[in-house]
Amino acid sequence: LVQTLVVLWYTDHGDPAGDLAAIRAAAPWYTTKAEPSYADMHTALRKTTIAARFSPATAVPPTDTEIRAVLTAWAAAEPALAA
Repeated sequence: LVQTLVVLWYTDHGDPAGDLAAIRAAAPWYTTKAEPSYADMHTALRKTTIAARFSPATAVPPTDTEIRAVLTAWAAAEPALAA
């Protein structure tokens, strides 16, 4: 069941041409590979899952206090940059 779900995910969201190009770049002697294997599909899903876990879906806007702190730091650093 899980293998089927991985294949279905890859069918909708995978990049077979990009994955094959990456595999050929990493292993130039492997020129006969015509389509991604299940291991390639699983690797693509794993990389996507890891990226989604560590990349926030929405950015949190800075607060007014944070904006003022950055502006103050820039103003303080400006004379040092001019020298």
